Amino acid sequence: MPDSTLPDHPTPPAADASPEQQRAYQRSLWNHLLLDETWRRTRFNPAPNALLAEIVRDLPPGRALDVNMGEGRNALHLARLGWQVTGVDIAEQALHYAQQRARELGVALTTVEHDAASFDWGQSSWNLLVLCYADEQAHAGRAAQALTPGGLVVFENFHFDVNQARQSPPGQEIGFRTNALPNLYRAAGFRILRYEEPVAVADFSRETQRLVRLVAQKL
Repeated sequence: MPDSTLPDHPTPPAADASPEQQRAYQRSLWNHLLLDETWRRTRFNPAPNALLAEIVRDLPPGRALDVNMGEGRNALHLARLGWQVTGVDIAEQALHYAQQRARELGVALTTVEHDAASFDWGQSSWNLLVLCYADEQAHAGRAAQALTPGGLVVFENFHFDVNQARQSPPGQEIGFRTNALPNLYRAAGFRILRYEEPVAVADFSRETQRLVRLVAQKL
């Protein structure tokens, strides 16, 4: 269950905070955002990502890596379909929640408490890479190294247009510009199976915004 002791609003670190203080803040923030009952009820989609569910529906199970898996909505969905899933996240309480749900569902799930940016994704280790609202990186090069030939990336996040709606300050923008993802993934040795930029409800924040959705296959 969500931890009732989580702070309502984790206090951001000072501008001169050390890297460890920055990581501690991020860990506290994401534990709160992923597990707080009010956030889960009002701003967070607990169901598996719809694009991911559609893509894997008819795929034979294999080995999957879920980057910044959060509390496990996508990883648990894959595990229930028979996939061998590893999920990586810095939010240790969210990982504990995912393991609890895995036990309740009777499925196996491997979780790793680690900053996904510095975690070793391996070489030709995975058949599926899940990048659903993972962070603000495209990860095309890392994905090419980590996937087996024929392996898939399923990617969903915000389009860069979200910054106008949110009035993001310069230097704090999020999201991906038009056609940036397919261009990067083609250059990294992928076939683009699907790419779209719909206006839709985002899994995170439940805002109606322009999104980016990519399915790419390693050649």
